[in-house]
Amino acid sequence: MRRSDINGEGAVWAAGAFVVSLLIGALVEPFRGGIGLENVVILYLLVVVAAAGIGGRAAGMVAALSAALSYDYFLTTPYHSLVIDALTQVITVALLVATGMVVGIGGRVRRRSAARAEAHADAIRLLHRVAETAAAGGAVDRVATEGLHELLGVRRVSVLRRSPDGFAITVDVGETHMPIDMDALTHLDREGRIPPGHYRVLGGTMVLPNEGVALDLVARGHPVGYLVIVPGQDVPADRTTRLAVAAMADQLAVAATSARRP
Repeated sequence: MRRSDINGEGAVWAAGAFVVSLLIGALVEPFRGGIGLENVVILYLLVVVAAAGIGGRAAGMVAALSAALSYDYFLTTPYHSLVIDALTQVITVALLVATGMVVGIGGRVRRRSAARAEAHADAIRLLHRVAETAAAGGAVDRVATEGLHELLGVRRVSVLRRSPDGFAITVDVGETHMPIDMDALTHLDREGRIPPGHYRVLGGTMVLPNEGVALDLVARGHPVGYLVIVPGQDVPADRTTRLAVAAMADQLAVAATSARRP
C-alpha cells in the first residue's frame, strides 16, 4: 500500500527519455535552419510529459533536464556547447525544466489517488469475504488474518483468543517463529487509530510502529482477544488501513461470541 520514486518503471522511463531527447536533437540538428524551434520544443515536451506522467516525478525531472540539455546542445547558439547566448533560448530551456517538475508532481498525485482507491476497494472486498465466511459458519479467523496479511503487506498477522490460562494464538500468518510480546506492542483504539506518543511519520505520512500493533477484540463489552499486526516495513496508517483493521477486529470479536454459543 505504498510506492516510491525512481525505481523500476520510473528508471526505465527516465533512461528512455534521456535517449529519446538525444535522438531528437541529433535528428533535428541538420534541419534547424528551416524548422521552427517551437515545433521542436513541442516534441521535447511530449517526451517530458510521457516520462513524468507514467514514470513519476523523478523520471519527469530527468526527462526535463535531458530535454533541456539536448535542446541547448544541438539547437541553441553557440552550437555543441551548453552555453546559451540568447535570453529567449534561456527562457525556453527553463520552461522545459519547469514543465517536467509540474507534470511530475501532477502524475504523482494521480498515481497516489489511484493507489488509495485500489486499496480501499481491496479492503471492501476483504470485508465482504469475511462477512460471507462468518454467515456460512466458516473459519473467520483464518480468512481475516490471511486477508489482512495480503492487503497490508505486513510481516505477521495473528489472532489471540482468551483462554483459561490467559491468551492463546489461534491463527498465525506470516513470520510466526518469534514469540509475541504484548507489552512491546502499540495498542490501537477501537477505530484503529495510533495513540499519542506512538506516532511515526515518514515523508509526511504516518506509518504503523515497527514493533507491531494490537487491537482489542471486544464482544458485548468484554475482551475476548487481540488482533496483532507486525509490519516489518513502513505501512501507512491511513484511513483505509485503520478502517480495515478496525472492521476485521469487530468481525473477529463477533465470530468469537458466536463460537461460544451453544
